[in-house]
Amino acid sequence: MATAGGELPGSARLAPPARPPATPVVGLRPLGVGEMLDAAIKVYRSRPRPMIVAATLVTAPAILLQTLISLSAGNPNEITRTDDATGFVTLDGGAFATYLGGLVASTLVIVVANNLALAGTMRMSLSAYLGDETDWRSSIRFARRRFWPLTGVLALTTLGLLAGALLCIVPSFWLQGIWAVAVPALLVEELGPVQALGRSRRLVAGRFWPVLGTVLLGGLLASFLQGVLVAPVLVLQFAGTSFVLTTLLNGLVQVVSVALTTPFVAALTAVIYVDLRVRKEGFDLELMARGVGVDPPPPGPGPDAGTPPVPPVAPAGPVPPPGGWQPAAPPGGWGGPSPPAAGG
Repeated sequence: MATAGGELPGSARLAPPARPPATPVVGLRPLGVGEMLDAAIKVYRSRPRPMIVAATLVTAPAILLQTLISLSAGNPNEITRTDDATGFVTLDGGAFATYLGGLVASTLVIVVANNLALAGTMRMSLSAYLGDETDWRSSIRFARRRFWPLTGVLALTTLGLLAGALLCIVPSFWLQGIWAVAVPALLVEELGPVQALGRSRRLVAGRFWPVLGTVLLGGLLASFLQGVLVAPVLVLQFAGTSFVLTTLLNGLVQVVSVALTTPFVAALTAVIYVDLRVRKEGFDLELMARGVGVDPPPPGPGPDAGTPPVPPVAPAGPVPPPGGWQPAAPPGGWGGPSPPAAGG
């Protein structure tokens, strides 16, 4: 019987609602580079709408802010002026400082928002791998709860990649490979930023080149799609179209490109992470499911499916001792109470 608040009394409200078993999008087995790219596309296609909605809702406000800052900072082509008499190019210091400050601030906002969108869509990608349905609201909340650790990983990886780029670029590629799965490790295993980077390095050990190749190929695919979308805006800019119009169009294109490519990058990163754990740790499905905050798929039917287990029944009356059983001798010095004396 329901209580006044509409809840069921006792343990009845603890039972989860029945739902049909879910099917994972991709089987949990070791994958090659091409198979991982194909698996990422399948994961993306299995949840396109919630992934795109989550990426759009997180990144669109940041891109709008960037667009407004760009409009207020002014046309970057007007920062320098050419003297008609001498032909020398002079720099307007005030305009340059305003433009540079707006550029740095808007870039930071965009990067942080993209990282948050990546985490939210990665949660949905991992859920799809486990055959579970996850909506965009819970995914955004999940990513928001890990905002500061995510920002820490972003800061450390950005500094590391910049330092590696200054050292002849090769170290930057190396760091990109060993830190490829730091974000899913942080989300699933609830690690701190430094621990997540170390965990990623240990998982990638022995699989560096396939992981790096997959990351680079996925990045090229995402960059190609973004380039196709941005190309018309660049043509308008070179044609001398109004600065305001091109800035607004550029903001719109950014929203569309980020919304389409972020879920793919998240799905690919999730596939790489799952593949490494399948290879090295056997990948406990139930542990992973609970780590990303979803219910694991129910186990398949056993050989006696449909027959409920019979609980053991205690036998009635005293239980006879096993054959050959003898009571233990009392401890030394203990003989129990003395019999009463005769005539007493």
